[in-house]
Amino acid sequence: MQEIDVKHWCDFDAEIQRLGAQREAKTGRSLKAPLFRGLGNSEWGLQTTLERSYPQERIDETLSFRKYYWKADAAKPAVETLTGEKWDAVPDFVHLDRWLKEGKHHWLNRFLNEQPAIYEYLVYLRHHGFPSPLLDWTASPYVAALFAFDAVCEGTEEVCIYEFLQDTIHADSTNNHLFIVGPYIRSHRRHFSQQSRYSMCVRLDLEQRDYLFCPHEQAIPDAAGPNGDLFKFKIPAKERLAVLKHLDLMNINPFSVLGSEDSLVRTIARRECLFRDWDL
Repeated sequence: MQEIDVKHWCDFDAEIQRLGAQREAKTGRSLKAPLFRGLGNSEWGLQTTLERSYPQERIDETLSFRKYYWKADAAKPAVETLTGEKWDAVPDFVHLDRWLKEGKHHWLNRFLNEQPAIYEYLVYLRHHGFPSPLLDWTASPYVAALFAFDAVCEGTEEVCIYEFLQDTIHADSTNNHLFIVGPYIRSHRRHFSQQSRYSMCVRLDLEQRDYLFCPHEQAIPDAAGPNGDLFKFKIPAKERLAVLKHLDLMNINPFSVLGSEDSLVRTIARRECLFRDWDL
């Protein structure tokens, strides 16, 4: 991973363009479209919400796809009852467990590609706060910037925006396999307004016929390919006001990417209380 210090927000776009042009000139061919992820503190890494949830209660417990799916399946009746959503095409845990034990698929993403309803359900859970092994990215560096600067914690000196630039040629390891989900899946409208993509990182557990979740940092070098890379742009948190004003003029704000009533009021409040002077 390469860290890049961006002193001023106005330099961020130029850095992205420079890196893309540099890579294409080096390889002589196009790379995959970059993915971005914004975080409100430059000291944070690429952790999923599943990795961050209940860490003290899960000491020494191995996180696997089978165990996670058991929890997600158990939550489905409550989600359907209380939201009115229906996930009839999502197989229950008993069926999925049998398919995994049959071992017809070596790669988890090949199995899931044949079960798009599972992807749709897992993405839905991810967007609504259920701990998820999916790490969310966006195709837009500006949406990533909004998430980085939207709520900066007091005392934070720098936020960061990750850029994952993946080569069209890659050599995924059988130990740590990272794959990307999206963009064309049915999901909540946030999926499209945020230009969302998702990555999952697993390794095969042949003995248990299961897939163990593993940290993204371990898999990204192989997944990036020979000419891909992971970049970490570090931007001073004091740039927040300038960034939020600029993004709002581009119609990138909490309401445009979340679409909820709460985010609408928050966007209006930000325009009135933060962007405008208080002089009568």
